[in-house]
Amino acid sequence: MFKRTHLSLAVAALVVLPVAAMAEIEVSGYVKNETSAFTSSGQMTGQGTTRTDTTTANDAGDLMKFENSVRLFVNGDVGEESSFHADINMIYDSKGVNSDYKGHRNYTQNDWIRELYVDTTAGDWDFRIGKQQEVWGTADGIKLLDIINPTDFRELNQNTMEDARIPVFMVKGESDVGENGNVQFVISQAEENKIAGLNANGDSGHAFIMKGVDSITGQVNGFLNVAPELATVSGAFFAAYGSGPVLNSVVNMTVQNYVDGAGGGSAANLFGVVSATGAVTNLMDGTSWDQSDPNSAFEYMSNASFSTFDTFVGATSTYRVDRPDDPVNLGLRFRNSTDSGLNYSLNYLYAYDSNPSVGIHWENSSGEKLSVVKSVTSGITTVDLQDSSSNTYGGVAGLAPILVFEEKHYRSHYLGTSFDTAVETKALGPVVLRGEFLYQNDARVPVVNRTNLGHGDLVGGLTVEKADMFKYVLGADIMVGTNLMISGQFIQAINLDFVDDRSGCTEVNCGSYTGDAATLHLTNGLQKGEEIDNFLSLFFSKPFGESQLGRWNNITIYEEGGGWWNRFDVEYSFSDQLVGTAELNTYWGDENTTFGQFEESSNIQLGIKYLFD
Repeated sequence: MFKRTHLSLAVAALVVLPVAAMAEIEVSGYVKNETSAFTSSGQMTGQGTTRTDTTTANDAGDLMKFENSVRLFVNGDVGEESSFHADINMIYDSKGVNSDYKGHRNYTQNDWIRELYVDTTAGDWDFRIGKQQEVWGTADGIKLLDIINPTDFRELNQNTMEDARIPVFMVKGESDVGENGNVQFVISQAEENKIAGLNANGDSGHAFIMKGVDSITGQVNGFLNVAPELATVSGAFFAAYGSGPVLNSVVNMTVQNYVDGAGGGSAANLFGVVSATGAVTNLMDGTSWDQSDPNSAFEYMSNASFSTFDTFVGATSTYRVDRPDDPVNLGLRFRNSTDSGLNYSLNYLYAYDSNPSVGIHWENSSGEKLSVVKSVTSGITTVDLQDSSSNTYGGVAGLAPILVFEEKHYRSHYLGTSFDTAVETKALGPVVLRGEFLYQNDARVPVVNRTNLGHGDLVGGLTVEKADMFKYVLGADIMVGTNLMISGQFIQAINLDFVDDRSGCTEVNCGSYTGDAATLHLTNGLQKGEEIDNFLSLFFSKPFGESQLGRWNNITIYEEGGGWWNRFDVEYSFSDQLVGTAELNTYWGDENTTFGQFEESSNIQLGIKYLFD
């Protein structure tokens, strides 16, 4: 049940078979162009081609998007008690970085068939069956309780929620309870969020690659590419020790010892070896060296013995996606209103987390997972890899290991609630107070163990661990004057299992902590996350013009730590058929925050839409 192909065919058949019984079909839609251009010059995350590449890749005015689309909405009756709806989306962006972002791609906002469902009734229940969206949460600028459908983050959160939300196949049933209550159940298809760069090719040149993603798949800073180039450099070490002591016997010298002069070494010598191999990844950023504030791979591995590098000789890497065998999510919601005007909901979802988790492990060419085995000589740790037959891997053994990056999804329990109510005040008139709260059990977060990484244990240094999360948003909406709506929000995300442990640290590179999934990167010390992350938002919306044919909106979100995003957009109806839009998205602030990292992706967008029916 709910296999992608089988479910699609089953629901499509359910929708198509009753066509003969349809009395009337209505078709409407629009033709639209959206063109956006960069407003600043610079190089975006993941766009560099070598470790020393600092060239300006985009100039202000360069096009970021040139997207043309035709959208059709088809509605009709099926018999006397049912109706159907289809949303067909034909779209192409000539500036997309590759085929995944140019045109059609299943289960993205560029899917050809965005919605396809039947509405029907049975007894006291209303049912919607097919490919659809279901919205539980309505917070400004973020998704909190809005967790039924995954999200396409190809433009981060610039797109409207309706456009960025990914419709999936589901069965939804609703029934009224009492005077004001409503109960709903959802059986839906599990799909993942689409995140730029989170794939084998890394999507270099995409405007919205997060640093956390670049640290996985980036050409220069991604461990997917660092690992094989580390193997190349390790091969150079192996060749250098070929006529003397074998590399795997050098257990008494670390990278830091070598940089400090042991064995005739230095940072310049190490950089020379890296450069001689032609490595383009960020193994070293030059001859400067600071293990206490690392920004390149070797600085993180300063406590690794030279014997450990024998293990890396010949190593390769691969990116693998492991999809669930039972991709079904189950949800329940109860809504009600009190006599005093308080609206509230209780929500429960048992679902696969739509955020992918990427873990790593070593395996051999037969697919067998390899064990990490450590030994200590004179206080220096050496890392080896072994299979179930106790075979070791690396240069001396002549067996090459494979570092596997495995994207997986894990089930979580979600418990949520929401409320909204109107309060009459003397100073501001009616004020709508609202809130959404969500507890997630067994989310997955990245944990960095600098001690293990310092010894050259990549698998033990970069792990994915369970953590319970509690998130909420509190908002207030007011109307100023005739029609200016102002909405403010306080948003908080709390990691209830946050890791920050430096107990027993005796080395410079040591300790473990929860990493910031959005921004951890080789260049920022694999940035630690926040146990409590705070955001503030302010939203304005106002109609304007003759007969209020236009509307402008502005949302600003501030992230604790110094990251900012502001979107100003305008829409104006020149006629009943012709609508123009303009949008300015600006990112700024600390470059190691969720929003600040996209400063070079700030853009302006113009659109024109012709409606027809």
